[in-house]
Amino acid sequence: MRGRFLAAAAFLAAMISVQDVSAANLGYDPKADPFEDYHNAIAAAAAEDKLVLVIAGGDWCRWCHVLNRFVARHPDVQQGLEETFVVVKVYVGDENYNTDFFEQLPRALGAPHFWIIAPDRNVLASQSTGALEHGERGYDKDKFLDFIAHWRREAPLYEEPRKTAKKI
Repeated sequence: MRGRFLAAAAFLAAMISVQDVSAANLGYDPKADPFEDYHNAIAAAAAEDKLVLVIAGGDWCRWCHVLNRFVARHPDVQQGLEETFVVVKVYVGDENYNTDFFEQLPRALGAPHFWIIAPDRNVLASQSTGALEHGERGYDKDKFLDFIAHWRREAPLYEEPRKTAKKI
């Protein structure tokens, strides 16, 4: 009886894992208009006193799946992201490189990649998610919470002119 239970539990865990990995919709839509999504996010961020977090990625990206699962499994990280940022996921990949959009931002060398943008459209930071990783298989919760806390402190300061920031 115990063996059947363990086999059933292992099968269920495998099915959940396969569904997570093969999830067709991580929010990166190759057909979406990134400029429209971005402008809507800027308006929402201004109204809600938040920053915009643009994330480049795609369903093809293993680390995008890892990031999606990580946020879903850590409600405090998800809540922190939602309280601090208006998130815009922009597809980059063979189906659509969104070159016109990404040419407006500092260059990224991989996916997923973050850009933090103030409601006044100043690009405050461009950051690889590698700095938030833990080993070769996941993200570090403490590093992620520190990242969120840092930008939560910065959010009210977006109105100050930033001479080094680039506007998009």
